[in-house]
Amino acid sequence: MALLLMASPVLAQAPIPEGAVTPPPADAPVTAPTTDVLPAQTAPEEAAPAEPPPAAGEPAAQVADEAMDESMGEGTATPPEGFTGVYGQVTDAQTKETLIEATVKVVSGAQKSVLTDVDGNYQLALPPGTYDLRIFYDVYEGRRVTGVRVEAGKATKLDVQLSADAAAVQEVVVEASSDRRAESALLQERKKAVTVSDAISSQEIARTPDSSASDAVKRVVSATVVEGRYVLLRGLGGRYATTLLNGALLPSPEPDEPSVPLDLFPTTLLANLNVVKSYTADLPGTFGGGTLLIETNTYPSKFEFKPRLTLSGDSLSTFRPRNTQPGSFLETLGFTGPGRQLPASVPRDQRLGSSVDTWKSFSNVWSARSTTALPNLGLGASVGDTLRFGNQRLGYLAAVNYGHREGVRLAQYARAVNTLDQVEERDGSQTQLGTEGANLSALASAGYQFNRDNELTLFSLYTRGTDISSFTSRGVNNERSETYEGTRLQFISRVLSFNQVRGFHRLDGLGDAEIDWQANFSRVDRDEPDTRDSLYADDLGSPSGKYSFPNQPNSGERFNVTLGENSTGGSASLTLPLSAVRLKAGGLAQVSFRDFSNRRFRYQLTDEPVDASLPPEALFGPDSLGVGIRMRETTRPDDAYDAYLGIFAGYLTAEAKPVEPLRLVGGVRLENSRQRLTAHSPFDVTPTVDSEANYLDVLPSFNAIYALTPEVNLRAGYSYTLARPTFRELAPFLFYDFARRRNVSGNPNLVETRIHNVDARAEWFLGENEVLAASAFYKQFRDPIERVINNPQAGDLGFENADGASSYGLELEARASLGRITPVLANFRAAANLTLIQSNIILTDPIKLGAQTNSRRPMQGQSPYVVNLNLGYDRPESGTEVAVLYNVYGPRISEVGVQGLPDVYEQPFHRVDLTVSQKLGASTQLKLTGSNLLNSAVRIQQGGISVVNYRPGIAFSASLGWAI
Repeated sequence: MALLLMASPVLAQAPIPEGAVTPPPADAPVTAPTTDVLPAQTAPEEAAPAEPPPAAGEPAAQVADEAMDESMGEGTATPPEGFTGVYGQVTDAQTKETLIEATVKVVSGAQKSVLTDVDGNYQLALPPGTYDLRIFYDVYEGRRVTGVRVEAGKATKLDVQLSADAAAVQEVVVEASSDRRAESALLQERKKAVTVSDAISSQEIARTPDSSASDAVKRVVSATVVEGRYVLLRGLGGRYATTLLNGALLPSPEPDEPSVPLDLFPTTLLANLNVVKSYTADLPGTFGGGTLLIETNTYPSKFEFKPRLTLSGDSLSTFRPRNTQPGSFLETLGFTGPGRQLPASVPRDQRLGSSVDTWKSFSNVWSARSTTALPNLGLGASVGDTLRFGNQRLGYLAAVNYGHREGVRLAQYARAVNTLDQVEERDGSQTQLGTEGANLSALASAGYQFNRDNELTLFSLYTRGTDISSFTSRGVNNERSETYEGTRLQFISRVLSFNQVRGFHRLDGLGDAEIDWQANFSRVDRDEPDTRDSLYADDLGSPSGKYSFPNQPNSGERFNVTLGENSTGGSASLTLPLSAVRLKAGGLAQVSFRDFSNRRFRYQLTDEPVDASLPPEALFGPDSLGVGIRMRETTRPDDAYDAYLGIFAGYLTAEAKPVEPLRLVGGVRLENSRQRLTAHSPFDVTPTVDSEANYLDVLPSFNAIYALTPEVNLRAGYSYTLARPTFRELAPFLFYDFARRRNVSGNPNLVETRIHNVDARAEWFLGENEVLAASAFYKQFRDPIERVINNPQAGDLGFENADGASSYGLELEARASLGRITPVLANFRAAANLTLIQSNIILTDPIKLGAQTNSRRPMQGQSPYVVNLNLGYDRPESGTEVAVLYNVYGPRISEVGVQGLPDVYEQPFHRVDLTVSQKLGASTQLKLTGSNLLNSAVRIQQGGISVVNYRPGIAFSASLGWAI
């Protein structure tokens, strides 16, 4: 059972269905019958005064003084003879399913509480008297039953049905956490939330072929994913899409992307993914498209052990030839092999010298090998339980996952150039990319509930992954008038370690005021040791028939890149549920320290004659080094940087109900940030570039929720938020994109982006897992940051602030059972969502107007539409589930064109997936999936020219899971 109290069940005096005690109007108590079996239709009796508790010293007084009785006992369906008290069953009013661990609490006449057992039954032993009871369960509207009479030696039966759609809302009481892995629980939380939000639960994820958070999040309304790992929300990514893990900010291990790579998180670790689309002051001020909240699994209410095995492959890779490179066994487990590190003889505090022996200490592997791609493998297991010690509980969960994958990508690349006011295709190439990767992740969580009012949770997540890429290409360089063959061998290791302690406390002396706090420490590392680029060329006009080493940059080069970032901080909030208003005040402090370093080495021809057509292992081998070939360090004076980001914030929010159907939530956040980046040489900390920015931002927010009916909400909100440039966008570090053959560099003059956000939504919760919703939004940006081509001849990239931009859109969502059409289709469900977005960039600077090709265009990265369709079939009798899913996003600008070159557009990708799940007995499940069944292609175009074109192939997987 999760110990983080985040759900808000609602107590209401709604009619109770047949078979349960019928509560009276709000101004009249009810006296429960004294018979041991409650008649189906029992009229309320006159109110009876509560009898005083037994005198001190009597056995019953000991019971009355207990603060909590957590025992659920055995055989609670039928109390023993002579039992004095109340017993019964708590069920769902709609599904009639029993509710496990629902709370039955005495609120008048005694101080005692019990939880229902696995069958929803409870026994509440009480001395003779008259009591008021409160029955509640997470994301259900609780019930209050007054005047329950208990007589000596008699058992009073009280069956209660709780409904998620009760009519009258009386008070909000946070008592326990819901199972946030369930679709229905998330919908009920969404119904009661103060923000516009959308989510996908682990229950829904299990119906898809998705293996990581990056796959799963694209099922959320208006969410898309680029490069298979970075999320865009409402068409906005990077700095506009903040990611929180269990409420704490996550740093990114990528030097070139501001987003957290979501492929680091296997879906087996996830409880849910929630996208908050309208801002409240208790969220970080960095907010544009939305905030992605990742919640990891928490401990189950009873012992569980779940092993899992997955095999997968695709039509393009599995059992086909792929490029590869030598490696070690450690790399198949996600660790860096010792042979890839910088040789010990290479000085760390100064440039590479002229020692030939040192040159020869480098690995001499340059050419890609060939092997056969094997099927992908996934292994996982989790174990968890909740242990009870009287009134206290200890919950734990441990999970480990391992995955190994191999792939092939056959792609075509080209470059668009502007000649005589015409866009022509140049530098066409055919490439083959062979990949191998491993992911290893582990999660550990433990929570201790001292009592209902005090809880402590410890959480630790460790995930690491390796990406081994062996890239070969053949093509033409029209500018140099040559043909070429190129190879890049690359190994990247990414590691994320996240640790958090979290607490919850309820203060009885302050009217059930609540304190939430958390402290966290995280570390990310990205290691790219010994990336090697080799390129051989031949004259295009008069070819010699053999390729030779051209003695030019980007050939015969090797890189060693390291990045590390420590982030630590904490937050705390105090919630005061006053009679007229609910106040929440809190603060946050989060600091991050990043260090980045890159060393470059290049092989060059000397005046000594050498056969430049020799393969690189011979040309750069020990016989040629120091004779016809020399090695030189080409590290730049700004190839390292240190960076710091400190965020300190305080906020205040207030929630009020001026009239019963209307909720108003307003707040303000004061956020101070300091961002500093110092570029320097890897051998000297003397700054070559020093960039610092200090901001103090006042960020107001306002949300209004009107419950038109108990099932229909109308929402509206306004907020003022910001987006900061990332370290990589500020750093002057120059990175060479080998596949696209261009340079990418940062801009230390970037400034913060400010954003006005307006949101509106109407949502109708038809049933437990059903919803209809329509949303509209508008955003106004000042100084948005964009990725811009700064050299049209070479296609080099940089970053710039535009003057402004606007974005507005419409979101439509429907999720329902097809049994509403005819009972024949009761086992079918359907879901669809559509997002339509229009955005416009605003340019007033004459320099930018003169440089950029289009002064009126969409924002870079903004898709005009996103569509998701989902048709599912569920037959509980046989344990069969089938789901067909479709996803597509509209064309979006990948890079902004300049000096007559058109903007670069990523074209729509139509994806159709199929998944079939079948239970094999009570504890085994088989899951078969197919992804990208249309075999769609990834295409990036510029002015009608395909600059990138490849097919990822049709993927298949089979997974077998056990629950023990």
